[in-house]
Amino acid sequence: MERPNYSEHKTAMRAIGIPLLVTGIILVIIGFVSFASPHPDEPKVGVDSHQEFSEKMDRSSERHMNSMLMFGAGGFMAVIGFALVGASLTRPVSKYYATEMDPALKIAAQSIGEGLKESGAFESKQQKEIIKIKCPHCGYLESEDADFCSKCGKKI
Repeated sequence: MERPNYSEHKTAMRAIGIPLLVTGIILVIIGFVSFASPHPDEPKVGVDSHQEFSEKMDRSSERHMNSMLMFGAGGFMAVIGFALVGASLTRPVSKYYATEMDPALKIAAQSIGEGLKESGAFESKQQKEIIKIKCPHCGYLESEDADFCSKCGKKI
């Protein structure tokens, strides 16, 4: 079965993702600067009349709301753009890492294998054959090096 060629899709993802990412970052910066910077038309308590203060407060709130909307929309666009660009580069990046990392991984695996062999971690430890003798008094099977039976307590 032939593998499909996704190069057109990846090109389209990059063509859409890069402008989205750049536009999103610009909107985030503009939104942040607009929100954080003082405005000369900010309401001043005690200086402005009540109606003037109220009008300036409305304009200031609207400016802050627009700044937050730009910041949020820019963040959303930047995340989508980053995801599109990242997805379009997945295979080339993974190929690059595979070719660059392959020799290092082989050397590391060999070193680990040699270390495990030296430590004896994978050596099979065969159990000694256990020889038992029968107690002449009660018939209990006791280990060959025992002097007394562990069941009846008499000398073997």
